[in-house]
Amino acid sequence: MRNPYQRKAATRSQANTLSAQELYKKFIEVIVAQGYLTALFKEGWALCATPTGQAAFSVWQNKGLAKLLIRDNWENYEIQEIALNSFLLKVIPYLRQENTVLSLDLTPEGQNILVAPERLLLDIKNYLYELYVQKPELFKDGSLPLPRSIRIN
Repeated sequence: MRNPYQRKAATRSQANTLSAQELYKKFIEVIVAQGYLTALFKEGWALCATPTGQAAFSVWQNKGLAKLLIRDNWENYEIQEIALNSFLLKVIPYLRQENTVLSLDLTPEGQNILVAPERLLLDIKNYLYELYVQKPELFKDGSLPLPRSIRIN
């Protein structure tokens, strides 16, 4: 007898409904809307590597995704939220200085979106500008950084 509760494995076409560009855009929208992103920390931030061996700082848009990676080499790491303002003004400049890329939404299977910190900074700034033009009232309380306050250089 077949188990009615057994979940069928997703086919390739179901699993890849969004392109990498759409996932990247969604990542930016989510972190701006919630005002933070998530990373793993234990005496230092969790780093992974790109296929070429370059260091990559792993960040996730929510705690549930990050929790999936707390195992093996990262089993003693804890989930930490990074406020969007701190991320834009402190973390990204540091990553640029250290020549470290960002690994967005790393999965247990090793899938992620790799992006240069300056590219992410520019895309977040552009998204904040679009948001400011459409809904300037969102910026009144100071929780979202004004696009003009974000320096690219």
